[in-house]
Parts: sequence; structure tokens; C-alpha cells
Amino acid sequence: MVDLKSKAMELKKHLCGEKILCQSKFDSLNNQTFDDVILQLKRELQETYPQTKLKPLMRSIHYSNNFTDERLKENALLLDEIEQYLVINKFLDHDISVAYFNDRITSGNFVITPIALVGVMIESLLLSKGRK
Repeated sequence: MVDLKSKAMELKKHLCGEKILCQSKFDSLNNQTFDDVILQLKRELQETYPQTKLKPLMRSIHYSNNFTDERLKENALLLDEIEQYLVINKFLDHDISVAYFNDRITSGNFVITPIALVGVMIESLLLSKGRK
């Protein structure tokens, strides 16, 4: 079973370690839910990079469309917005991120579930690198 909160906290730690986000903004997240962590990551990217203009998400063709859990679906959409912040600000190569996602979900031992898909999406964001 994928622990999405642990993966989200790993992403938070990675983005802070890469100096993409500031660690002090996240000190109180340990007692929060997965939903709270993802929302806070998006808010911090929004505040840190206010000049970033996101493209509207293509909700009609999004991988989360068939999720029955509406909260998980919303988090999947937020993760796409987080990816846009990282790509537009040149911390993440979109093609590499998509290739990672596709390779993981098509591997022979991968069991496709909504939670597993969201977990892989978070993993793909861990490929982001801060500017040197």
C-alpha cells in the first residue's frame, strides 16, 4: 500500500533541499493530512513564484477522471498544478517527468489503482532540481 502522506512529505523535503521552497514554511505539516500537505505545497509555490502563469488543466482527459474518491481526484489535479510550477520555473523537465510516470505505470509489476497513480505522480516530481 502506498503511503501518500509520506510521499508528499518526501516531496516537501526534496523541494526544500533543492532550495525551490523554504523549509520554515512547512514546520507545522507533520500533524496534517495528505490533502493539507499537497494544498500547502501548491500554496507555497504560488506565493514563492507569483509570476507563474499556469495553463488551464484539461480535466476532461486527466488520468484521475475515473477516480471515485473526489478528494484524491482533487489532489491529483493539484499535483498537476505543482508540476506546472516546477516546469515553468525550470526546476523540472516535463518530458522526463512524463516519461518517468509512463514507464512506472506500464512496468510489469505495477498494479494500477488511483492511490498508486497519485504516488507515481509524486515520485515524478522528485526529479525536480534547484538552480545552481
